[in-house]
Amino acid sequence: MVEVRLQGVVKRFGRTTALKGINLEVRDGEVMVLLGPSGCGKTTTLRIIAGLEKPDEGRVYFGDRDVTFLPPRERNISMVFQSYAVWPHMKVYENIAFPLKIKKVPEQEVRRRVKWAAELLQIEDLLDRYPHQLSGGQRQRVAVARAIVVEPEVLLMDEPLSNLDALLRVRMRSEIKKLQRRVGVTMIYVTHDQTEAMVIADRIAVMSEGRIMQVGPPEEVYEDPANTFVAGFLGSPSMNLVEAEARPSGGSTAILLGHGEIRIPKQLEGGRVIVGVRPERILFKPPSEDHVALEAEIDFIENLGSDKIIHLRLGDTLLVAKTVEEPPGPQGSRVRVYVRLRDLKVFRPSGERIL
Repeated sequence: MVEVRLQGVVKRFGRTTALKGINLEVRDGEVMVLLGPSGCGKTTTLRIIAGLEKPDEGRVYFGDRDVTFLPPRERNISMVFQSYAVWPHMKVYENIAFPLKIKKVPEQEVRRRVKWAAELLQIEDLLDRYPHQLSGGQRQRVAVARAIVVEPEVLLMDEPLSNLDALLRVRMRSEIKKLQRRVGVTMIYVTHDQTEAMVIADRIAVMSEGRIMQVGPPEEVYEDPANTFVAGFLGSPSMNLVEAEARPSGGSTAILLGHGEIRIPKQLEGGRVIVGVRPERILFKPPSEDHVALEAEIDFIENLGSDKIIHLRLGDTLLVAKTVEEPPGPQGSRVRVYVRLRDLKVFRPSGERIL
């Protein structure tokens, strides 16, 4: 296990700057998830950590060791890719043992480590099979076993569950988290799936356009987004973000939203703002805490079984609410909705968080 640090990492491909000064610290033994949309730079960041790409600026450290220009074989890392990349002509045992044999590990030690990795991944009964005799989930387990059998200091995973079906992805993401806890390896995991990130991560680094927008534990990034990008990227449905006008007065601020008004007991700058609230924080019964009440019309209802997604119209403003309860009325009915003041987020038009 080892701490991984990136300091001012810049990467260019021709005229395109893929990474624009990445600073990141991955703690010893934690799971750091790089989360963001396609093209944001998360895989490039992973490849630089692995030594598959060289940064144009900045440094990469494993502990106190500068590994910026070391080749992958000298970094004591393992990688698991989106494709399983298992050798079709080798049995499972040989696939797992392959990196150890390349390193000329004694045969007795190879057998011990393969048995250990296979038991951890619960594939000890599959060691005599060929990859074509395995399911997708089993082949992915083989790839993970092959990665951990060399006892790496850092385990890098690049969208490892993308090729699995939805039910298997749900099961595998929890198993990966449990495996990391048992092995204790420092893990850096790339995904565009925010649910996957929330389940697996000790901390999440949200990326956009070659920059890190926010780093923190999953609940912190979800509940206290640093900007509108993070607020809108996390959550299903994502946070409601609506334009409003702030009017400060006497130590408080009135925010005009639709045909209603929200008064915040804090003086903000006047002018245009963006107000954010999570769909599950829009309530149809008044909470016991300080709250604001808004008149709305039910525009549309999505029944997802356990959850109901209710689309609301406040004048020209649209909001989405999420509830496990029955809708307070049919489509077209007028309802009153409530939001706790502490659940409201306020952002500048440029995206930065104010409150």
